[in-house]
Amino acid sequence: MKCLAGKVYDGGVFRDGYVLWEGGRVVERGEGRPPAEPDSVGVIVPEMVDAHTHCADAGVKAEPGMTLEELVAPPDGLKHRYLREASDGTLERDMGGFERTALSNGIGTFIDFREGGLRGCLLARRALSHAVVLGRPVSGEFDGAEIADILSAADGIAISSVTDVGPRYAERIAHECHRAGRPFALHVSERVREDIDLAVSLEPAFVVHMVEATDRDISECADRGIGIVVCPRSNRFFGKTTRAARMLELGADVALGTDNAMLCPPDMRGEARALADILSSQGGDPSDVWHCLVDGGWKILNRTKRIPAPFGTADTAVVLPCPGKTPEAALDSDGPVFVP
Repeated sequence: MKCLAGKVYDGGVFRDGYVLWEGGRVVERGEGRPPAEPDSVGVIVPEMVDAHTHCADAGVKAEPGMTLEELVAPPDGLKHRYLREASDGTLERDMGGFERTALSNGIGTFIDFREGGLRGCLLARRALSHAVVLGRPVSGEFDGAEIADILSAADGIAISSVTDVGPRYAERIAHECHRAGRPFALHVSERVREDIDLAVSLEPAFVVHMVEATDRDISECADRGIGIVVCPRSNRFFGKTTRAARMLELGADVALGTDNAMLCPPDMRGEARALADILSSQGGDPSDVWHCLVDGGWKILNRTKRIPAPFGTADTAVVLPCPGKTPEAALDSDGPVFVP
């Protein structure tokens, strides 16, 4: 049995306490002094959810100053050319390496937008064991057989954006996902503002980015319970800043994702540090980052895989090293995460 002690995250607040871990799950939580010598001390949170990744593009060499279109726009952005040309073995190796790094950083699950059609989904299934795989069709026009093949291999489907594929194509993909009882997700307003009414009419499990969103756009997501995944470090590479403080003020559920592996490693502490800085600069409360990091990620996971949040069921925990006296100091630490 492992004993973890320190600041335990509990429903939005931290309490001095401990967690006992045995047989791959939490078996006891308590406040005050631990009943045994701790194996690790720090900030105790559930295994983290990286709510938005593209894990196969780690081998892409992104040059500073590249635009969104040059780097990631389908079908001929640098990333997409790389994914078409790289061997299966190379892509599997890169995805597997990403997952190992994620697990060592306390990420229990990540939600991957897997490009490459059926091929990309099958490679992900071979390489990954802790990912929610949302595939992406490669056909220029709707192909029901391709969608069926992807849904047979993936957990659901995620598209780049309605702007990229067109409204009718997006509507038909979303319909097939809903008919099959599978999650549908998409990027929205990353490069330019997009039609939020169309986006929410697709009934996505969640949306990603919303960098160019207006207050009304954010409120539409909040009112409909559609979570927003923000990726501060990736946005920063392209000179963009998420409106995170306003999202929280308007009542949106906000989660964190590390986005493209070629830009950011799967490190949720780094993503949280970037978000805390943004919240502070926008007049928000930097401590809200914990709500996004823990609760927001698990809400997104529940909407894609129907997995309930831990600590309500008390089944997972990791320890973030904390050199200071406040939980926020854990985000500034580069020490290794303790994963029982």
